[in-house]
Amino acid sequence: MRRRAGLVALALACIVVAGCTDPGDEPDPQPSAGASPSATPTRTAPLSVLIYGDKRKVAAYERIAADFEAGEGGVPVKLQVYDDAASAADAALTGLEGGFAPDVFLLDHEYLAQFVDPPYLEPLDGPLEEQGLQFGDDFQRVALTALSANSGLQCMPAEISPLVVYWNRGLVPRDYLEAQEVQFPDGAEGWSWEDFEAAARAVAVVDELGPIKGAYVPSDLETVTAFVRSAGGDVVDDEVEPTRLDLASDEAVETIRTLATFTRDPTLSPTARQLEKKPALEWFADGDLGMYIGTRVDLPRLRTEPGLRFDVVPLPGFGTGQSVSMINGWCVNAESENTDAAIDFISYAVGREGATTAARSVAIVPSRVDVVNSRAFLQPNAQPRSGEVYGASVRRSAPMPFAPGWPAVNRGADIVLQRVMTNPFVDIEGDRLTRRLERLDTASEAVLSPEEE
Repeated sequence: MRRRAGLVALALACIVVAGCTDPGDEPDPQPSAGASPSATPTRTAPLSVLIYGDKRKVAAYERIAADFEAGEGGVPVKLQVYDDAASAADAALTGLEGGFAPDVFLLDHEYLAQFVDPPYLEPLDGPLEEQGLQFGDDFQRVALTALSANSGLQCMPAEISPLVVYWNRGLVPRDYLEAQEVQFPDGAEGWSWEDFEAAARAVAVVDELGPIKGAYVPSDLETVTAFVRSAGGDVVDDEVEPTRLDLASDEAVETIRTLATFTRDPTLSPTARQLEKKPALEWFADGDLGMYIGTRVDLPRLRTEPGLRFDVVPLPGFGTGQSVSMINGWCVNAESENTDAAIDFISYAVGREGATTAARSVAIVPSRVDVVNSRAFLQPNAQPRSGEVYGASVRRSAPMPFAPGWPAVNRGADIVLQRVMTNPFVDIEGDRLTRRLERLDTASEAVLSPEEE
């Protein structure tokens, strides 16, 4: 799956731009076994569970598995660990097609559509309700919606981490901005793109072309989606059944042009060449960047930087405040012979105890609402002091499009947007940007709605 998606994405981008050209080593796609602490099981059949993520996330899920295994009537758990969502999804799909998939696996929403037709997953709403799990307002509604298909809950939401703005309390001059009647938000308040840009300019003016930059805005489709939606548009023609990208719409073109004008200004944002030498997160951690758009996964790194004083606010917008969230969930292999134990495990993992363990990892935003509002997640004695912004930004999120070809379209669009938003030699004036985006929209149609043979 991953190899096919990558080839399609590259071909898609090459249709739009000539010369298709994250720092760091490529992750090893091979899993490593993660053994849970020993316990005396009441059943002999182990439950196989696939997880992925960085060290902090993996450690949290290993702890959840160990606590489940050690509980009353516990089942031995055998973990398979992958570095990222793509390699985990590839391994799960390969296993399902070959008949050797794990009983339970963590799956990013981006890949879900490839698992529901043919139906590889055991729908979970009925079994979890029988366990006494109350959906209602206990879990983030956007996550439940994103992981549902064919009139059923396909996977139970585990994480939902929204895009937010991290800001340096020592670089952003809030008193000056207030005097200039620039609204910089307090906590979870919304704010406009104009105020965001004014704040970035106030930071950058300190040394103009020197080392301190105003803000970093990612040049990817997820970030663009949040801003286009805030302007009243969308990135696809239909949210429920997308058949093509819609980036050449008036709202999308003007939004992308505004973003590109900002990100290509070397006085405001690090250049592509500078980011190749040092990632944006490190610019922010080093105190050379006023604002940084990222997710909760960036928080552990920032807390380790001595002397860095920072907080979080929501994404700005061109109208209504919007965000997008990384969403994943626990899925059950429809052919599993250990379904009862799989349901028990998921119920524990998303229950209050398991979700609290996830929250304490710092890097995870659990889908359980009461835990996101608890001290275990907000951690009021540590930075950022406005931890409620994560939960507020989740509520301002809508699911990304749901389609089997979406991963390939997403990656193809990222290549084009990266070029448009970071290369100052790409003409974005007049109708040139519109024509470039129209070609991307047209190319996406062959992937999202291929002709039947």
